[in-house]
Parts: sequence; structure tokens; C-alpha cells
Amino acid sequence: MKKARILVVDDDPVCSSLLLSILGDDYQVTTVNTGCDVADIANIQRPDVIFLDIMMPGKNGYQVLKDLKQDPQTSKLPVIIVSALSEQSDENLALRIGADGYITKPIVPSSVFAVLKKYL
Repeated sequence: MKKARILVVDDDPVCSSLLLSILGDDYQVTTVNTGCDVADIANIQRPDVIFLDIMMPGKNGYQVLKDLKQDPQTSKLPVIIVSALSEQSDENLALRIGADGYITKPIVPSSVFAVLKKYL
């Protein structure tokens, strides 16, 4: 059986490594540490779910999310925000832009699996 593909976009290597360790046995996980080429990577790899950080240098997660949702090739991909921003206004903005879910850091494995169950 083919493993579902997950793209993790986070400039924090600790968070990326944690998601990789949580998901790596059951899913095909690709990690990138910048938002700059996410739309291109998503078009090539066609992940089943994208986990996306908001606070990154260069192109932040909100900008990446807008790019993904405006591109017909990636607009339907589920994007889950994983962020240290825990204010309701941050979550509301992400959902308004097009995020499909929002998980706050520190990452809790049960939250990750719950959101994956919803989209896979």
C-alpha cells in the first residue's frame, strides 16, 4: 500500500524533526525549511496534506497559504497550520485565508493524528 505524502514546512528544525518522528513510520514525509518554493514543491510532489508554520523568514506562512489556495493545482490540498501563535485572531486569519486546520505548538501527537484522520 502506498504511503500518504505529507509536506512539512517549518524553519524550526526541532519542529520539523518532531513531525518527522511522529509521522515518518506511517507516511512519506518531506520537510522544507522555507516558504519560498512551497507552491512549486507542492505542484511536483502533490502531497496529501501540508503542515505549514506561520512565522518563517522570507515568505511567511500566510503568504504561502495564499499562494497555495490561489493556484488551481494546489488549491484543494489540505493545509494545516502548525504555529506558536495561539491567539484566536491568528487562527481566524489563517482559516479566513484558506487553512483547513490549526494546531498550536508545542506539537501534541494526538492533535496531529486527529487532523490527519480528518483529511486522509
